[in-house]
Amino acid sequence: MKVSFQTKRQLATEELRHAIRIGRYEPGQALRQNDVAADLGLSSTPVREAFSELTAAGLVNYEQHRGARVATMDVARIKQIYTARKIIETQTSKLAFENITEAEIDELHLLAERMAVYAKAGRFEELVKVDEAFHLLIFAASRNEYLVAAVRNLWNSFPRYFMWNIGERIDEAVAEHRRMIELLYARDEAGFLATVSEHLDHSLETILSRIGEDGVLDF
Repeated sequence: MKVSFQTKRQLATEELRHAIRIGRYEPGQALRQNDVAADLGLSSTPVREAFSELTAAGLVNYEQHRGARVATMDVARIKQIYTARKIIETQTSKLAFENITEAEIDELHLLAERMAVYAKAGRFEELVKVDEAFHLLIFAASRNEYLVAAVRNLWNSFPRYFMWNIGERIDEAVAEHRRMIELLYARDEAGFLATVSEHLDHSLETILSRIGEDGVLDF
């Protein structure tokens, strides 16, 4: 039996990355090593190592005399991320369409309805988790673990929680998820892939509408 385990550094990196992605630490916020370690229930050494790893990944910035801060997002970086996401996610979704089972579509339906409940209740942290589970289930249906890893890597470069702070986008996204499910049941490949593409386009449009005069995303 295969046993998986994480080093303390890996655990700290994963915990800090997740905290940034769900908005626990916001863009531009100072990250003090001892405070973060206490907040996440970890020791300071692996947290320091996590700072280094996430700086290399672009989620944390380190400035001399100011220390570590959560990275901010500018227009160029956002567009690059979404260009890459659209290429990889649409192609992965195409493979998923060819391989997905009806049982998996049924599970997607349950996840979409759970998202609607969390959206109505304003339970945004749960909403982020279910949204990720929804998309990862689709991508897993591609039966290509390398594509799924590539998608996750792109997600890790952007604090996706931001989208769920915009009320109108939440309702739109839930409707788009439901539409994807309808098209999967109907075996309408062209319609499904068009909806996946539109889903990404609408997310990018919403983000760009929140860019401040300084050219940085206003969270």
